[in-house]
Amino acid sequence: MSKQNLISIVLSFIPVAYILGTFILNINIFLLIIIGLFLYAKGYRYKIELLDKLIILFFVYILFTGLWNTIEVQYLNQRTNTDYYILNKSFFFLRYLFLYLTIRLLIKKDLINFKLIFIVYSLTVFLVSVDVIIQFFIGKNLLGQVSPNDYKVTGFFQDEAIAGGFIQRFSLFLFYTISVFVVTKKTNLKIYALSVLFLIITLSIIFSGNRMPLILFILSIILILFTNKTLKKYFLQIFILITFILTISIYSSPTLKNYYKTFYEQTIKIISLYSYRITGIGSELLYNKRPFYIHEFDSGISTFKLNKFIGGGVKSFRFNCPKRKIENINERTTCNMHPHNYYLEILTDLGTFGFLIFLTIVIVVLKKSYRLLISPDYKYIYSPFFYIFFMEIFPLKSSGSFFTTNNSVIIFFVLGFLVGYISESKFDGGPTGNRTPIR
Repeated sequence: MSKQNLISIVLSFIPVAYILGTFILNINIFLLIIIGLFLYAKGYRYKIELLDKLIILFFVYILFTGLWNTIEVQYLNQRTNTDYYILNKSFFFLRYLFLYLTIRLLIKKDLINFKLIFIVYSLTVFLVSVDVIIQFFIGKNLLGQVSPNDYKVTGFFQDEAIAGGFIQRFSLFLFYTISVFVVTKKTNLKIYALSVLFLIITLSIIFSGNRMPLILFILSIILILFTNKTLKKYFLQIFILITFILTISIYSSPTLKNYYKTFYEQTIKIISLYSYRITGIGSELLYNKRPFYIHEFDSGISTFKLNKFIGGGVKSFRFNCPKRKIENINERTTCNMHPHNYYLEILTDLGTFGFLIFLTIVIVVLKKSYRLLISPDYKYIYSPFFYIFFMEIFPLKSSGSFFTTNNSVIIFFVLGFLVGYISESKFDGGPTGNRTPIR
């Protein structure tokens, strides 16, 4: 077996590792890091670019704020139950830097078989999607498992209601696999295949009950339509198809109907409340009328004010949130583990300085990505990684913790690919070779 295929098999296992759990995912990441270190020891190198420096700076800053907050806790008479927790979390977070550097090295040395990983990712997400649909209709999935949640279908993830988020992240590989690696010159045949797959993916996310992934999936499809000349012609038909699928699917079940109706009502309330706070138009919502995420966001903003510049350190929100000053009589006094938004969490944990470093990375990546998104030679391999990253860092969404394994892996995994392509965008014949993708 060639070195390229062996490495690609380890890369291909990423979505499977997500299904098997955090422990297996960490082992998968550890194997990739070992591969990177082995290649480095063998003399493999690449030139450090601006984005590499910014990302390295981001991790150095995380170590700095972890050390700073630990010194403050341990030696400046502010001892709490955190002890060395924040410093330990900051140190172990470095594994994602090594993951990023490994992916960069693999891109530079052309050690990735993209056809293999695209096909494996596609088969995995297709199986998860079908499994969710089966569990929704008959109550049990392909393994005979029953979802423990009344409103969400968990599929292979058992007690974790994250199937929709998994499908939203990896489904784009399925679409681009059909576009790039299915060898046929009949564009219409590919369009029909993509339509069927789009139907299956959309239904599975709807039935999963994960509402934000549904919004992000639809948004990513709309953005793809605007960058694809052929599919742009079908925009109206696809928009009508999306509307039809959403309407029929949601109204087919009273449970789904009420669940998504609640989501719509809460979204309107959140927009209305923050519109009032920014513009003064409208009115405040009473405490018991506010959506759950309003309380999370408010507590995040208040906690940020405790350590505006340096932050409290990685995963410090749970310790600092109870110390915050309650400025609004209607603000909730209890705290969650994180503020349910990446940007708020980075502000509370890393402060303004860390936030600005991260924001700079995001802006530079988005700016430099445009060239590759419109390139016929590179965009078909580059696009799924880009849209996954874009949806992950989309600011107007609720989210899990930025610093958890499931989220950090996907962010720095795709960042490695994006920066690799931005820095090393010259391959023989382009990464799509001589195939005929849907342009």
